[in-house]
Amino acid sequence: MPKPMKVKMFMDRKASEVEKQINAWLDDLGSAMIVTSQTVVTAIAEKSEDATRPCIVVTVWYEPPEAS
Repeated sequence: MPKPMKVKMFMDRKASEVEKQINAWLDDLGSAMIVTSQTVVTAIAEKSEDATRPCIVVTVWYEPPEAS
């Protein structure tokens, strides 16, 4: 039976913060097979009345490690 694929998203205005998030996630995960990833820069507003600001979004599709 094929393993279920999972999706994890990371988002922040600073590339260094996204990098920290991804590294922490990988440390906690232990091992996984990353199938693909996508990086997008988009504009978001933190509140409905705020102006938009750039935001980096990284999406990772992966297969988790097999349960022991």
